Amino acid sequence: MTSPISKTYILRTLGCKANVYDTQQIEAELKKRGFRPAAKGELAGLCIINSCTVTDEADRQSRKLAGRLSRENPQATIVVTGCAAEVDPERLSHSSGIHYIIGNRDKPKLVDLILFEMTRSGRDSCSQAARLLGRVEPYSQMASRHPKATATAMDREWPMNSEVFAMGEYSAKTRAFLKIQEGCNSFCTYCIIPYGRGPSRSLASDQVIAQISTLVHEGVREIVLTGTNIGDYEDDLPEKGLAELVERILQETRLERLRVSSLAPTEITAKILEILDGSSGRFCPHFHVSLQSPHAGTLRRMKRRYGPDEIRNVLSRLSSRNGVDGGVFIGMDVITGFPGESESDFEEGLRFLAALPWTRLHVFPYSERAGTPAVRLPGVVPREERARRAKVLNAMSLERMTAWHRAVLESCQASGRPLQGILLESASRKFGTSGESTGGHTLGYTPNYIRVAVSAQRTALRSNQIVSAYPSDLVVDSRAGEVVLLAETVEERY
Repeated sequence: MTSPISKTYILRTLGCKANVYDTQQIEAELKKRGFRPAAKGELAGLCIINSCTVTDEADRQSRKLAGRLSRENPQATIVVTGCAAEVDPERLSHSSGIHYIIGNRDKPKLVDLILFEMTRSGRDSCSQAARLLGRVEPYSQMASRHPKATATAMDREWPMNSEVFAMGEYSAKTRAFLKIQEGCNSFCTYCIIPYGRGPSRSLASDQVIAQISTLVHEGVREIVLTGTNIGDYEDDLPEKGLAELVERILQETRLERLRVSSLAPTEITAKILEILDGSSGRFCPHFHVSLQSPHAGTLRRMKRRYGPDEIRNVLSRLSSRNGVDGGVFIGMDVITGFPGESESDFEEGLRFLAALPWTRLHVFPYSERAGTPAVRLPGVVPREERARRAKVLNAMSLERMTAWHRAVLESCQASGRPLQGILLESASRKFGTSGESTGGHTLGYTPNYIRVAVSAQRTALRSNQIVSAYPSDLVVDSRAGEVVLLAETVEERY
């Protein structure tokens, strides 16, 4: 037991961008209570893991991280929250090093729950097994009911309220994630998240506008709308969905750049594309398509609600918009090695992908998640074969990425035009085309997500600055599957 409580903390986030947003809220609340992040090498008094449970491996990583933080900070109180805590708290409660478990529904009062327990009894009472705080329930009870059956109750437990989230320390960052929606009603066969996040519910558009206005006032220039499944966003009226929200943000706020997180092919509607065309670049031409598979049979086994025709249609419509260098950046999630995916299915999917316009693939070898219908499907693909297929897809992705960036580079060089609208984000780094240092560069992104490393010869560069730059070369990181344009001359906009 630590007495008095050490007000230093470590926060770790696994999984999705919705978790990133939740962690920012937790951190803001900790700082309001006088906590500060532990310095490098300093022992923390409180460690919080915002966990992911999308696969069995994600569960394992959450438990492993808790154990490591416990060993490195022997006097710390170790707390696990997030989807793993919501879905299967009993398993976590017997994992080494964890003291308290708090589910997603209680994240808004997480700090209150922790402080009450730490001041009331310290950690002596939970030396054998972690204590479950709040409303977390055993997975056997969660899985026995459809989350939509508790939609009314879950709406009351919606973890965002009318209070505008002040960014605090995040005002120095260039990009902020704003969670506008929570939960999912889709029940894909490989996914446990509807039980971890509950039924779909949305933040009222008035609250979204208020939060964005606050973020803009704090200096944030770019916001990413995120959630569990933002394609399900609904305002007060069913006919007011994501497209109408995007339109209202562009009309009623001074936000300079807006991005949206993952959308299924059928969720990128004609209205979304109409708004994109009329936004003068404020609605970034960058889409992340939650594809999951290019094969019709695999999509049916996954219980996805579209097929190859819908995929082909939306990618064609996206790629036809060429208002910026390179056109619209199209990233796509692909799961390979799903149960029942034969070698011929895989090869057919490769041919389908090769014929489509896209920029990058985010490839995931299928990973089992206990409690999902997919683990009962026949035709299990051996793990080594899943890894082989993922390697093939990653090679295809890197080749496409490299060609796309090279075309942008050559176009700019041929015309003498700079890349426009590079929002600088990170501190100085070093890049070289042959592994050698080329001096400091500041990383940034164009509206269509071209990653640029900018070197200024005469002008000091700073984070949160928008510049124009003339690209001179590109660097390919085959291990990370990344491509970066090197830019040497900077022309400042602001």
